[in-house]
This record gives sequence, structure tokens and C-alpha cells, in this order.
Amino acid sequence: MSSSNELKKIRLNTFVNISNDIKSFNCGDVKLNDFFYKDALGLDEENNLATVIYYDEEYKKIAAFYTLSASSIQMDENDSYEKSKVKETMTEFSAIKIHYFAVDVEYQNQGLGKQIMTNLFSDLIDADFEYNIGFKVLYLEALLNAMDFYSNVGFNYLKPWEEPLNLSSSIMLINYEDLEYFYKF
Repeated sequence: MSSSNELKKIRLNTFVNISNDIKSFNCGDVKLNDFFYKDALGLDEENNLATVIYYDEEYKKIAAFYTLSASSIQMDENDSYEKSKVKETMTEFSAIKIHYFAVDVEYQNQGLGKQIMTNLFSDLIDADFEYNIGFKVLYLEALLNAMDFYSNVGFNYLKPWEEPLNLSSSIMLINYEDLEYFYKF
């Protein structure tokens, strides 16, 4: 199939061929598919969440999507996170949350997810430079079957003691400074 460079990145609420193409998407996870089929467009139109799709024009298929929002995250002294040097008592940090990230099964295990995530990192840094949005971390709730993927693209466990427990999900994050490592200058 296609690399992310050959796919068209489109905000979901501006996509013209929505109904048939959304229904053809299948990432292999019922809950992720259900969100995409039923809720993604409405939440995007309301601007509660922003969903971006990667569309394969050659095959007329949605290859992947992610859903984001501005957010904040609470952290305590036991979390694996570099605390503020300016305000040491700070426990809430500005963040961008990835609510959903999925690749269609026909495009999985080809490096597309990593390419899209790297593009997302660059896009967020660009947005910070251009619009001064200010955020300290990018975070998500990783499902057990995706934790290795997120770890391989730079995310760390918020609570490192959770890693060996094989929980069904864990909060994972990447610091802004670490995003710059992936940035395409």
C-alpha cells in the first residue's frame, strides 16, 4: 500500500466522501472502529475533538486516522516526568491528548503508523511555533496491544511501575523536548 507521503491528510469534517469511506475503515479493534463510525465526525464538527484522516486516493480508502484535543494532565511526584524548574509545586501541565490513533488493517505493519506519528510530532511543533499554543506533553491512554508501538516512537509510561503489569491500558506521554528529536527541520 502507500506511504504517508502518498496519502492525503484531511481534517475529517472537510472530507467530501465521508459515509462510504468511513464505513470501509477497519483497524481491527471494535471500540476504535465504533468511535470512528459513530462519533468522530460529530465531535469534529462540534470542534470538541479534531480528527485527521490519511486518505489513499489511489485505492479510495481511509488508511489511518487520529483524534486530538487541547488538554491538561495531572501529575504527582511519583510520575516519570520532568517537573517545572520555575514552579516546582506545579501538578497540572498543558498538554495535547491523542484520544484515538488507528491504522486500517490493510496498512498495518508497514511503518505507516510511525510515519504518521512522526508527522504529527512535526505538525504540533510547527503549530506551537506559528500559533504559540504552548504545551508541555503529548499524551494518550495506550491499550495493551499498542504499548510497544508507542514506546518505540518515543512515549514513556507516566507511571513506570505500570509497565511490567500488563494492564489493559496505561497513560503514556512524550515531553515537548523529546518531540523535537523527531522534528523535520
